[in-house]
Amino acid sequence: MLRKAPPLESVEVFVAAARGGSFRAVARDMALSPSAVSRRIAGLEEFLGVTLFDRSGLVPVLSAAGLRYLERVEPGLRTITDATDDMAAPRSGRLRVTASHSFASIWLLPRLAKLLEETGVDVELVVGAGFDALTSNAADIGIWGGRVAPNGLETLPLFDVTAVPVCPERLANGRTPPRSGDPLGDFPLVSVHRPKDLWRRWLGAPPRHVRSFDTLHMMYEASAAGLGVALATPLLSEPFLASGRLRVCSTDARPLGLSYALFHPSARPTRTVDRLFVDWTRSQIAESVKRFEQLTC
Repeated sequence: MLRKAPPLESVEVFVAAARGGSFRAVARDMALSPSAVSRRIAGLEEFLGVTLFDRSGLVPVLSAAGLRYLERVEPGLRTITDATDDMAAPRSGRLRVTASHSFASIWLLPRLAKLLEETGVDVELVVGAGFDALTSNAADIGIWGGRVAPNGLETLPLFDVTAVPVCPERLANGRTPPRSGDPLGDFPLVSVHRPKDLWRRWLGAPPRHVRSFDTLHMMYEASAAGLGVALATPLLSEPFLASGRLRVCSTDARPLGLSYALFHPSARPTRTVDRLFVDWTRSQIAESVKRFEQLTC
């Protein structure tokens, strides 16, 4: 019997490539070699008898035929994925969650055993992939701070971010760190590249000297090492404050105009495992925000 449908894995690779921007990125996200991605797409094109990607430029882009095919097969692939997850969820409670490296390593990862014990939800972390992980079906739910969801994603707000200045007992140059009421602009400040302008948001004006790092985790480690004053926000600063590596140098808590939120694809049906994770996460975050307020008052 002649096969009437292409291999599902080839369709999965095609959809990921159509949404992912480059074959190399898709290969990395799907744990395949770039040549394997190319072979699967070439095999799909041969099966269909059309060219799905224009390869004349540096990065392959969808052809007109590829765009038409994507519009038809992506909803079907999502239906297959969701149906499979629904069948597996009662047995395993598996959920793929994407988040920043700092949020995953500092806050979420240490709580995963508790989550599994209390709810039966077994989380697979997809770290640092951004919204592409949700739009390509590589993850089910995302958690980030300071981001606005693109079209096709729903947002569930978690909390608005406030910040207080924190520092170690002594700065690296031997200088005594600031005390409450000291002008912070006279001290070395540390921040992150993204979300940007944290100190400008807190100070209400651009600071003079800021050293920025790639992640919030790195920022807090740098501050604890004496490189400068940081802005402590709920959740991620908690272990540094609780251990005493960082202490509050001003109790002036100010909003940053940012918020943390859960994100998920709009077209994806909500499952029992999703609701369990969302409810548990919201309760745990509420506890962490309250603990932050106690540590910084």
